[in-house]
Amino acid sequence: MVAGILALSAKAGAQSSTYGQRIVAAVLMGEAEVEGEAGMVAVAEVVRNRAVQHGRSPLQVVCQKRAFSCLNGKTPEQLYQEHCRSPLFKVALRIAKTLYNSPEDLPGTTQGATFYDHRGATPPWLSEVRQVAIIGQHVFYVAKSRANLLTLAGRS
Repeated sequence: MVAGILALSAKAGAQSSTYGQRIVAAVLMGEAEVEGEAGMVAVAEVVRNRAVQHGRSPLQVVCQKRAFSCLNGKTPEQLYQEHCRSPLFKVALRIAKTLYNSPEDLPGTTQGATFYDHRGATPPWLSEVRQVAIIGQHVFYVAKSRANLLTLAGRS
């Protein structure tokens, strides 16, 4: 999978990045840097799935209040400044560009997940979702029903 994302995203790496791509890359770093590329791809898939479900851009998804804990208490720009000098940021930026420019190239390892949390966590919405994947230290979930999805949308 990792080689596939790098190969598919190599063309995206050559072009300059947009504000949205840089902020999404910073969120991928903030949420899953310790998980490496596989973890950041998984978070990117959740962003994509939420964007599709709610008719929003990836930037709108990651900037939704309390949607991603790495942004709690800081601005997107602060998060970007925190991560942009890391060598791994180039990888996160390639993933973000793939998310924006060719989301169909993301591998689908989260099986449509729109929620995730750390292993061992018990979020209040746990009874309303079904586990679909474990990647690194994150567990990925989908809503059990359309009604649950609408209820959870306000909490994502």
